[in-house]
Amino acid sequence: MSIGEAIKNGFSQSVKLLRVALIFFVLNVIMGLISLPMAGTENAQKPGVAALSFALSVVFFVIFIFLQGGTLGLARDILKRGSHNMSNFVMYGKKYYMRILGLLLIYILIAIAVVLLLALAGSGILAIANNNFTKAIVGTIVLIVAVMAIVLLLYPIYSIVADENSVIQALKKGVRTSWNSFWRTLLLFVLLLVISIFISLVVGFIIGLITVPLPFKVTQVIITIVNSAIQAYIPIVMMLALMGFYLRLTTEAEDLQSSSA
Repeated sequence: MSIGEAIKNGFSQSVKLLRVALIFFVLNVIMGLISLPMAGTENAQKPGVAALSFALSVVFFVIFIFLQGGTLGLARDILKRGSHNMSNFVMYGKKYYMRILGLLLIYILIAIAVVLLLALAGSGILAIANNNFTKAIVGTIVLIVAVMAIVLLLYPIYSIVADENSVIQALKKGVRTSWNSFWRTLLLFVLLLVISIFISLVVGFIIGLITVPLPFKVTQVIITIVNSAIQAYIPIVMMLALMGFYLRLTTEAEDLQSSSA
């Protein structure tokens, strides 16, 4: 499967998961509308608002893990078997919940460790010479490390679902798969990101023109609803594209091992 085929497959197969996209859409709208009254600058310094916003973020995070497990399970069924059963959505959400949660917690720990190491390295370089050249070096190092971390950590979550691996097994296999196909994976991720940004900009421009004569609060609600739709659909396309590409990469690796044995 080429990168173009993976992207095309992501969009074409996404129509089979429109009911899942609807679930994400409803949740996004609810969370967005609840958050609107708290978004004003006058609420920024209110401890109660900050606490409520944090609580809502935690609730969304907990629900999101469940929905992601269910979606990935159905995506695997579509890509491996050619069909899926929507009734399995809840079962998959429960089945993969703890493993996805464990993986995300590991990601958080890795992110903290990387940030600390980069901060120490950056401060060390700038302590030697604090000028535009050394700042450019630090910025380049941060960019390279961030890109490598994103690419190397893309596939473990797909390994959990597609291969029924434990968290550690999935982390090892996912990172190994990404490393062996680093540039192809990076290109796929960048193209998916560019496509999602392009769609968001086009839709945002159109909605901006439509809502010009409308009151500000009405505009906010409309934008929230439209953004919720985009945020519900595009991630499903990306999941399908990345999982399809991951399955192809692992199949290629297995075929290579078999031929060399």
